[in-house]
Amino acid sequence: MRATKGDRSGEISGMSKTKPSPPKWPQPPAPSLHQRWRWYMMLGLNALVVLVLGSASVILFLNQRQAVLRQHESAARQAQVTIQHALTHAEQTLHYAAEAQPADRADLIEPARLVEAIPGLHRVALVGEGGRELDHFPASRTSAIPDWGLHPAWLLARQGQVYTHLQTNPARLTLGIPLPDHSGALIAQLDPEQLWQDALAAGLGDSGYLYLLTADGRVLITAPDQAQDPVRSPADFTSFRAARDGGAATMLYRGLSGEWVVGRAEHIAGTDLVLISETPFSAFTVPLALGITLWLLAIGLTAVAGEWMIRRILRTVLKPLGALHQGARAVESGDFSYRVRVPPRTDRELADLGYAFNDMIARLQASQAEIKAYTHEIESIVDLRARELSRKVLHLEVAAEVSSKIATLLDPRALIREVVTLLKSRFQMYHADVLLVDSSGAIQPVTSQPDAAPPLTTRDHQTNAIAWAAHRGQTLYIPDVSAETRYQPSPERPASQSALIIPLKFAENVVGVLNLEADHRQAFPRDEIAVLESLANEIAVSMHNAQVFAALETANRDLAQATLQAKQSNVLKSRFLLNASHKLRTPLNAIIGYSETILSGIYGEVAPTALDRQRRILENGRLLQALIEDMLDLSAIETGSVALDLAWIELPPLLDEVMIATRALHQTGFAEHDLALRLELDGALPPVYADLNRLRYILINLMSNAVKFTEAGEVVMSVRANGTRLLLRVRDTGPGISEDEVAHLFMPFQHMRGSTEGEGKGTGLGLTVSRLLAALHGGDLTVESAPNQGSTFTLALPLRPEGAPPPPVTNTPPAE
Repeated sequence: MRATKGDRSGEISGMSKTKPSPPKWPQPPAPSLHQRWRWYMMLGLNALVVLVLGSASVILFLNQRQAVLRQHESAARQAQVTIQHALTHAEQTLHYAAEAQPADRADLIEPARLVEAIPGLHRVALVGEGGRELDHFPASRTSAIPDWGLHPAWLLARQGQVYTHLQTNPARLTLGIPLPDHSGALIAQLDPEQLWQDALAAGLGDSGYLYLLTADGRVLITAPDQAQDPVRSPADFTSFRAARDGGAATMLYRGLSGEWVVGRAEHIAGTDLVLISETPFSAFTVPLALGITLWLLAIGLTAVAGEWMIRRILRTVLKPLGALHQGARAVESGDFSYRVRVPPRTDRELADLGYAFNDMIARLQASQAEIKAYTHEIESIVDLRARELSRKVLHLEVAAEVSSKIATLLDPRALIREVVTLLKSRFQMYHADVLLVDSSGAIQPVTSQPDAAPPLTTRDHQTNAIAWAAHRGQTLYIPDVSAETRYQPSPERPASQSALIIPLKFAENVVGVLNLEADHRQAFPRDEIAVLESLANEIAVSMHNAQVFAALETANRDLAQATLQAKQSNVLKSRFLLNASHKLRTPLNAIIGYSETILSGIYGEVAPTALDRQRRILENGRLLQALIEDMLDLSAIETGSVALDLAWIELPPLLDEVMIATRALHQTGFAEHDLALRLELDGALPPVYADLNRLRYILINLMSNAVKFTEAGEVVMSVRANGTRLLLRVRDTGPGISEDEVAHLFMPFQHMRGSTEGEGKGTGLGLTVSRLLAALHGGDLTVESAPNQGSTFTLALPLRPEGAPPPPVTNTPPAE
């Protein structure tokens, strides 16, 4: 309802008593509204015209430019295809002619067909062995190059390659096609203008044209209607330089004839040619003049229309606005009894605005009352929400305290007891309990005694609330236990009125159930349930971590006990081998000694039938002696009783000694092997800090194995210093070692380089002991091999081991 004028006056007068007087509006000197509107209207209309026509002009210009660019690109692409097609056609035709040329013919076959098939063919020659020209066409012309022996076309043809070369003065395109047997070449000279004139004949639109340049900027072919002698050099064009470098550029510049043109230069792929397309700039002048005329006409029409619009606006808009302005001044001063008087013949919109202004004053008082009532309601809601937030904060603080305490417990049962205690004390629970769910689905309480009822499992989910939560993995809230048939009461908690059952899940598996009960109904609000569910997730993670930690401790104890037993067994084994080897050495030395004495003839001549047997006894005794020595070394290394006699060693004498021993082994034991033994030294070798006897053992063992297993070829020992290491390599040309055998090569008792079923060529401990001795020196022994490709064993030793004294200063001459 609208208030009466008297009511409004009373409200306004009441408000004006308490409202302070507003400041008076300043009156700065300014143009009148009439002048402002005339100026703004004229400026706005002309700006609109300029914006529209300018945008249209820009769009037309961009469309024109895009059309020209597309025209240039299309023409250039078509010309490139035509040029490359003509060149490819010429090469293919010459290929066919070369393939059809018989090897026993020294003259060209059907040259007239080549002239007919290849436009612009100037000359074709058949070149044979040694670069000698066998025939050429036309026959009336003498050969410019009778001997092609040094010409690139013939040289590339001998290698089966095609030769293409373009010369500019005079313009000639030379193609060299190899004959099928590479015994000669078919060399043709073509006129580029006749070959590629069709590519430029099409032109570019109504007034554009194309021309072809060489890589140095010379005009090779121009359009038919263009002058052959340009005014400007194409080498000065920026677009030409960009195209020669592999790009493509379109820009405005002075063309060959000196006139302004829009041109594009593009390099032809696979050739040394540049194609330029140009359109005279005069083709753009007509649209430009038309655009300027439209601009002038539109500005004149805008001035006439603007003056008419301003007069209309002044009469129908400014007067009503002046009345509204006076009413606003009155309301601002506190006079709510003022009414706007709209002039006659005012437009309907402005008249409605005046009526709305008058009605607005009447609604102000009612709005103030509504605002006060709404403010009071908002304050009540804010106070209620503040109390709810305070309770949530309290619950979150309690949950954080519970989480911090349970995170430090690693005993699963102690963790569960602490959780139950904290939930009862902090959340004021009547009853709290945690039940565990095993893999079979059995549910067992932890902190309370099980009932006399049958054991609970997840299969009882239809009749038991706890089993339902464990089976479904979902939270079950029972506001009133008397209304829930699945709730099973217990004599231990007779006062329970409501219950909250939350599953404890880890990795989507239910590991337990958190059962909370209260002694009143509706005891668990929604926000508190969310806090307890979050806390249940942390309890599940903590229980899992505690179980894992307990299992890990048990596994660590078992592992430590097993490791101790293994070490004790290894020490007992090494001691047994050491004692057994010492016990075997004395009788074995006696056997070897008596065998050598018998073979020497001291006890008389040995019968021929027994001589071979006695030699086998001696050979196997020595083999057994070597096995015992290796077992002693292996046992001593494993028990840690080996003490290295380290000193700085000069390598050349040691290497010569190893080579002498290897040659002796080759001559006496493996003379049937056709081998070459070599020593390679990479310059002067620095001294090495090592045990001389142990290092000699490693090298002799590697060389002996190479001689034993290599029946033909060579065995090479190479030595060189590489940075901080000394690399000693033994390479042979033997049968090699498979990948599976390499994996077991350094294990004890592995004969035949990876097989435990050897033919008696070794003890099976040499490589094992050698690698352990290399490790004691701070180095390593590795192997690289493949079947039927030989083997390479590399001994890497540090040149400056940690803790070694400074090396002696020597003047060792470089090794030859």
